[in-house]
Amino acid sequence: MFKTFCGTALLALSATTASAADYALQAPPLAPLTFNWTGCYIGAHLGGGASVDRTINSAGGTVDFGTGGFIGGGQAGCDHQFASNWVVGAEGRAAWSSLSSQHGSNVRFPALGNLVVPSQFGLKNDFLASVTARFGYAYGSGWLFYGRGGVAWTHEKIDDAYISPATGFAVDPSASVMRAGWTLGAGVEWAFASSWSANVEYNYHDFGTKGPIQLISPVEGITVAHLKDTIHAATIGVNYHY
Repeated sequence: MFKTFCGTALLALSATTASAADYALQAPPLAPLTFNWTGCYIGAHLGGGASVDRTINSAGGTVDFGTGGFIGGGQAGCDHQFASNWVVGAEGRAAWSSLSSQHGSNVRFPALGNLVVPSQFGLKNDFLASVTARFGYAYGSGWLFYGRGGVAWTHEKIDDAYISPATGFAVDPSASVMRAGWTLGAGVEWAFASSWSANVEYNYHDFGTKGPIQLISPVEGITVAHLKDTIHAATIGVNYHY
């Protein structure tokens, strides 16, 4: 009796195990989770920038110049995914910049018979910000390809050092200017976890040509006729979605 019971139990266990194995082989593999871009996020970015600028000084000379440096800051925005794969959103960015350059220039003094003296012109862009709309296409289980465009701002510190022909002393007239312009860019973002994504993007900023710009010193003021300022930025970033 006992042998019969054991044999029956072993036979039933074998049949159950075989059925489970067959089901596991026949069951389709689990599909990868699809990331939905609808929602808001906050994050940080870091990268490099290059300025391409031009001055037309008070002596009438034109100088093209540029420099490179670091850019780092934060961003926040919201997106909405619609029609399955399309994404529209808006983002605000603010970053510190180390862009700084100097080059030889000239200053004209109409009150001294249009006397022209050499100078050292300097430009720093220590702040870069933007508010943009972005439009993209969600691909696969967590990729987003997008373009962006909107309004941009930069803070410029400008100076033009020279030896004053009136006093014989070194002076360094300066100005601090916040300028507005426009920006266009493109990037790709990858959702590597349920609430985290990383991106790589390029943005072009154009602040146009501004002038005349009045540079002020404690002794005297001079006028830089015009300054054109453009910035290229390439960054990597990470976002937390909530």
